[in-house]
Amino acid sequence: MGSPMKSEHSLPEDFGNVVRLFPLPNVVLFPGIVQALQLFEPRYKALVADALETDQLITMALIDSQEQTQQSDVPSIAKTVCVGKVLSHTRLEDGRYNVFLVGVKRAEVVSELITEAPYRMAEVRLIEEQLVEGHEFSVLRTEVCARFRKLASYRSGWHQDALDQFLGEDLPLSQLIDMVCYSCGAGITEQQRVLEAVDLGERGKVVLEILNSQIEATENGQGSVQDFPPSFSLN
Repeated sequence: MGSPMKSEHSLPEDFGNVVRLFPLPNVVLFPGIVQALQLFEPRYKALVADALETDQLITMALIDSQEQTQQSDVPSIAKTVCVGKVLSHTRLEDGRYNVFLVGVKRAEVVSELITEAPYRMAEVRLIEEQLVEGHEFSVLRTEVCARFRKLASYRSGWHQDALDQFLGEDLPLSQLIDMVCYSCGAGITEQQRVLEAVDLGERGKVVLEILNSQIEATENGQGSVQDFPPSFSLN
């Protein structure tokens, strides 16, 4: 379950572009979104412990089901990842960790590293968000909000004031688009496609395609009947 966060989170000043990887087949983390995770494998318990002792950073990577190698038990991962920062954690009696991780920055894996750590590590290149200027981005914001409102009108779980807060003008457009993608119930492959869209205009177009597809499916009686969107709190 994920939660949008309005507050800004930043990487440490001495961030050296080396990250701990937490690959999963069913989670895409976006900047500004809070993801609840439970880590129970020994290697990932070690990952959390190391993160908590140092920079608080864990980088989420989607396991690429299209490129699984038969000769290796190390699954391929998508090259675009999200560096996350631990907001809070609980260590359970059996050693498992419950962690709330907020996405901080998109990044691209440059190369995986050979280390003595029991988990995977990589060198990454941070992806800077595009500066938003001009009429086209104002139009894009308006269109994304309008289509999201239309989809929300078909789903249960939204109150109008919560919707108004979610689509508030104080959210940066990049974060708004990411949050709409996460909250509309897009599939994991679709979410990864949005994560990989560096150009903000292109990212917005992808999310509009997703919204329009879901609206069409709902109008044809093929849409989801689940509560919408996933539970979260705006802070």
